[in-house]
Amino acid sequence: MRWLVGIVLALVLAKPAHACGFWTLVDAEKKLEVGWLVNAGTVTKGEKRLANMYLDIDAKTGVRVAADHKVVFDVRNGKVLRYGEAIGKVDGDTVTIGKHVYTIEFTEPSFEKGLDDIHILSWKLAVHRGDDVIITAAKASSLCAALRKGGMTDAEQQDEVRRRVVFYLAWRERGM
Repeated sequence: MRWLVGIVLALVLAKPAHACGFWTLVDAEKKLEVGWLVNAGTVTKGEKRLANMYLDIDAKTGVRVAADHKVVFDVRNGKVLRYGEAIGKVDGDTVTIGKHVYTIEFTEPSFEKGLDDIHILSWKLAVHRGDDVIITAAKASSLCAALRKGGMTDAEQQDEVRRRVVFYLAWRERGM
């Protein structure tokens, strides 16, 4: 009988988990997709998983990619780093990795009401290489905004999205 009371209490007192969301980056050129969760990105081609990018969302300098207690990708002082070595640069929405120059375009901003009345900003996103749009996302958003007490500014949210795109571009060009 005690177990029955325990089950009933658990059901009555249960609260839904605070999920933060998911968005997809589509690379039409390479026919790849990146599914972004709050702390990870998974690169797939069809049903085949090609890579996982685990995010350190607690780093004081901003979101970065880590594996086996090492920082894999980071953005610091305008440089794109892979295992601490500069492989490119970021200047606003322009990303250069090797000989490739990409431009990240944020359009159609919209707000959605998240849990605990936190407003999450999202954008339609396009990544250009020259005149070609090679990567898109219908609703790119900061997935950490809901986790941060007091939320994040619009600029901080956009920086998080930009970093996720930069990490994918770095992986696309150099691998893990």
